[in-house]
Amino acid sequence: MPSISSPTRDNSRQRKAGSAGLLNRVGVWLTVAAITALGAALQLHAIAAKSFWLDEGSSITMSRLDWFNFLRIMWRREMNMMLYYLLLRGWLHLGDSVTWIRGLSVVFATAAIPAIFLLGRKMFGTSFGLVSALLLSVNAFQVRYAQEARSYSLLVLLLIVSTYFFLSAIESGHRREWNWYIVASSLAVYVHFFAVLVVVAHWAALRLMERRGVIASAHETRREFRRAARLVALWTAPIWIFIATTGAGPIAWIPRPGLGDIIGLLKKLSGNADTLQVIVYSAFVMLGLLAGSVAIRSRRSDARSYLILSCWFLVPLLIVLLVSIARPVFAPRYLMICLPAWLMLTAAGITTGRSHVLTGILAVAVAGASMVGVRNYYKADFDIGRNDVRSATAYILGHAQPHDGVVFYILSTRFPYDYYAAHSPTGVRPDTLWPGKNGGLVWRDFMGVPAAARVPALTEGRERIWLVTTPMPPNDPKFAAFESALQQQYRLVDTQDFPYVQVMLFSK
Repeated sequence: MPSISSPTRDNSRQRKAGSAGLLNRVGVWLTVAAITALGAALQLHAIAAKSFWLDEGSSITMSRLDWFNFLRIMWRREMNMMLYYLLLRGWLHLGDSVTWIRGLSVVFATAAIPAIFLLGRKMFGTSFGLVSALLLSVNAFQVRYAQEARSYSLLVLLLIVSTYFFLSAIESGHRREWNWYIVASSLAVYVHFFAVLVVVAHWAALRLMERRGVIASAHETRREFRRAARLVALWTAPIWIFIATTGAGPIAWIPRPGLGDIIGLLKKLSGNADTLQVIVYSAFVMLGLLAGSVAIRSRRSDARSYLILSCWFLVPLLIVLLVSIARPVFAPRYLMICLPAWLMLTAAGITTGRSHVLTGILAVAVAGASMVGVRNYYKADFDIGRNDVRSATAYILGHAQPHDGVVFYILSTRFPYDYYAAHSPTGVRPDTLWPGKNGGLVWRDFMGVPAAARVPALTEGRERIWLVTTPMPPNDPKFAAFESALQQQYRLVDTQDFPYVQVMLFSK
């Protein structure tokens, strides 16, 4: 005869179950908090140790322009990162130390850690979300751009948020989720126009879901996505007008990629990794893709998540490689749009097994190996050649004399120079002859190089001229002509080479 439980006993069991669930949730969020704190600590460590390089100097200088010149330079040259510049513009009103300026990127990079946990938990559960968050927190590529006054950490955050709402909209079918997807995706495009490639990846994933039969209400979902895509295109129309009118000028420096560049990208996505570590990451990615193929063939609900991650990583990469055949656009930092997908596919491989203990061991082992890449980044840069304008500025101010003039042949070397010169308590600051004037910069000063014909006017009445540039190609005719024009009036008395910056002193 079945026993009959008393109401008191049933209530006791419910309270115990509820308490256990609460403790479990608290434990999970404490773990997320610990992982987030780890990521923040890595991002903040030695954040001011390295010099602002040219692009960071440009970010700071443009964000400090008056509104007229700010909007003009955005439209003429820098619309691509406009949202970041607007945020930095407000951020600079609260402080201007190196740590503070770069700290805005740390805020975004830190927020991306709990964001990727939430996305991962929605995709495959709590363990997957925790492993994804851990891998992002110790990834050197993420840490490196968390310490830069540029838009890339904000880009990663917004793409994680965009993908979260994309998956939520597919699962729920609610118009509200689609609206949030439109907002997040549009903001991401205003941070970097490569974000649109992730929207294309979402479209590809949705088409594959329909073909594989792993999505309910396919017609309605397709209709909502088309509406979302149209609105994203409408809201970001200024970006596409800007690209159509500006052309490839701002990215003309990008070389055509080869196989070595693709391998180099995988090393960066894997966290400043060596070949062995890339092989380990790739093996886990392949294991995750294999698990995904099983889920897709079985038409399981989690097949949607596998398709999203696969398309998120592969579609932007393939598009960039195809476009680069005609017009090179392959730059590793632009392809940070694929970083969350690469790390989450790695997490999918790590969490394939049923043993939580084994999953934990593998996750900690991979994260520990990734810390080596972070340590190596602290010692030496990767992905860029950092212009040591800080040391160059200190040298000029330490050796300059009153009434000296300084010319910045590569105009963007002026921007970090201005920052460090303004914060130097000692030394003589030469008068800036080009670009702009000591009184400030206008939007036109952000374009071009000084012509040789302007040397007499620029240097009139000066006994000594400092010329600051980056190492120029040996056969650059414009620079050769400018240097020759200087040497017709002055003699070269000193040359100092700093990492990716050259300082020359001319005297009569």
